[in-house]
Amino acid sequence: MAYTCYHCEHDVEKVRYVTFYNVNEEYNEPLCETCYAEWLESIKG
Repeated sequence: MAYTCYHCEHDVEKVRYVTFYNVNEEYNEPLCETCYAEWLESIKG
């Protein structure tokens, strides 16, 4: 099954879901391995 990365919009076979929060709403979006790694680095501060 192919997925589309939320950030880079590439079609990939494997994704990681991350939860984003917006005011009173939370939602899960799929990220490819590359975007997931970049996201992890960005939240480390």
